This record gives sequence, structure tokens and C-alpha cells, in this order.
Amino acid sequence: MSAVDSCDEKHVLDSPMCWPPPLKAKARSSRATDDLEGELGLDVVVAGTGSMGAPIALNLLNQGFTVGVWNRDPERLQPLLDAGAARAMDPRDGFGAPVVLSVLSDDNAVREVFLAEPTLSSMGVTRSVHVNLATISPELAREAADAHAARQVGYVAAPMFGGVPVAEAGKLNLVTAGRTEDLERVSPFLDAISAELWPVGEDAFQANVVKVAGQVLIAAAIQSLSEAASLVERAGGDGRRAMEIYTSTIMSGPVHSMYGAMIAESRFEPGRFTPALGRKDVDLARTLARTNGFRLPVADLLSGPLGEVLESGLGDKNWSVLAEAQRHRGLSGQA
Repeated sequence: MSAVDSCDEKHVLDSPMCWPPPLKAKARSSRATDDLEGELGLDVVVAGTGSMGAPIALNLLNQGFTVGVWNRDPERLQPLLDAGAARAMDPRDGFGAPVVLSVLSDDNAVREVFLAEPTLSSMGVTRSVHVNLATISPELAREAADAHAARQVGYVAAPMFGGVPVAEAGKLNLVTAGRTEDLERVSPFLDAISAELWPVGEDAFQANVVKVAGQVLIAAAIQSLSEAASLVERAGGDGRRAMEIYTSTIMSGPVHSMYGAMIAESRFEPGRFTPALGRKDVDLARTLARTNGFRLPVADLLSGPLGEVLESGLGDKNWSVLAEAQRHRGLSGQA
């Protein structure tokens, strides 16, 4: 099996979130900018220009939008500025655009940047809409939606399914929730970076529930494939051939196909989605389950191996490195 580097038609089934299949490039909609340009003449700002935010900003630029960028580390902005983006205003000044797409790492970052009183007050003056693309706790999504509404700032939850290659191809799948008028206002920007939008109603909480539950499914797929590969290999068989059989027959979905290839080839770099991020998402699901009075036995089990990988010094790898830990696991259960 070969590495998959894109979401073109040939490889669409090999990548977990290149589904639905790639669509033709979408034309820019005039709804995005009619009477909505911000103080800097920007259509939209991307806040958080890391491994996911940067390709999102580039895709918006390539679609013809006037894009501002902001990052807590200003040095990370230069490649995007060189590509034609503008430096956005600081959060306390409202970013300077009518729509802000944020791609921040976790609850703490979202709270620090977007729930600060100066940020909400400034965005409220211009009636901006904040689209949160990050995987955050459902509880924070609800808190953020309420805080934004109190300052007359729109809030749309749009957590992403898809890794960096999918973001680069503009083929993310976005689970969206928010007021109808806010969703309509931001849809040209979301269309420009996605293969499909998956609306789940107006409650931002629910979009993030779907996302964290989906992350448990992906983690479970990685661990189960890792266990199958280790069993075949430790018994003297060909793990690569076994993965090919499984992902072509009984486990033929896009998630299994991509991670099966990575496991078979021990290909755990680049580590764009790390074990720490995976464990964070699995633990968000576990916390949500406890809040609702029940447990997730599989998620509880998955948190342990992800923690072991972090402790073993493999935290800079892709979270599919779970397979490497499994290959070295003994009878005690320790990797």
C-alpha cells in the first residue's frame, strides 16, 4: 500500500475525511462581502495559523477573498503575509473583519482569546460572526455561544473532520451548528474550505458532541488495527499483507484504509495530529459521558495507551504511533 498525500479522485477512499468525494472548486459568493467588509477592508480573518489554520487561510485567498490572519505567535504569519494575506487587528480590537474563523488548539486557547471581555465587546460593535473550527468541549461551546449572544456576536460551531492534507485540498467536512442567519452569512467561507457541511441544528453544543464522539471512533479504529497487526506479526505472519486484506474486505472504510496503511508501513510522521491531541479529544468524550451519568468503556481503555505513548517519548508522532506501542506490548499489558 502506498502513502496517500492528497484527496484527488484516485485516493479519495484512502483518506478518512476525503469523504464525500472531491467536489469541483466553488465560486466565490457575493453574499460574503456585500456590505460586510471590516475596518481593514477584510472579508474574513483566520485566527490561529498553525498546521490547519494556514491551509485554510490559503484556500480562502485562492478563492478570491480578502483575508486577514492573526496568531498568538506573530512570526508564524509571515508565509501567509507573503502569499497576500493582511495582518489582522488584535483580538481586543475585534480582529477588523465581519467574520472570524478560529482554529485554536484547545479550550484554554479559545477561552483566553475569544471569551475575553475586550474581544467580545469589540466584535459586538461590528456585529461580527465567530466560526469556531476547533475541537473543544461541548460545554465550552455552549458557554461560548451564550457569551457571544450576550454581546450580539454571532457564533457558529463548525468542528472539522480531516487532517492537514484534506485542509490543503479544501475538502474538510464541517459539522455545523448555529443560528440560521449566522450560518447563511458565513457559508461562502465554509464552502470555500470544505467538501461538505453537515448541519446538526442551532445548538453549538451538539456539533461538538458529534465531533468528540467521532474522535473516539477514529481512535478505536487505530487501536483495533494496531492489535490485529501485532497479533499477526508476533505469530510470524505478514502484518502488511494482513492490513491489506482487512482494509479491502471487512474494514474497508476510509479511516481504516488510511490508518491501516500507516500502521503496516510504520509511517508515523509527520506528526500533525499527535497523541496528545488524540487523548485530549478522547478525554473530552469521557468527561461528557460522566456528566450524563454513564461511562464509555472503550474510550476509557483508549485513554491509557495514548498516555503510554506520550510517556514513552513518542508524543511528536502521528497518533497512529499507537501501533508501535502495541508491537512492543508484553503480557503485563505495558508497552
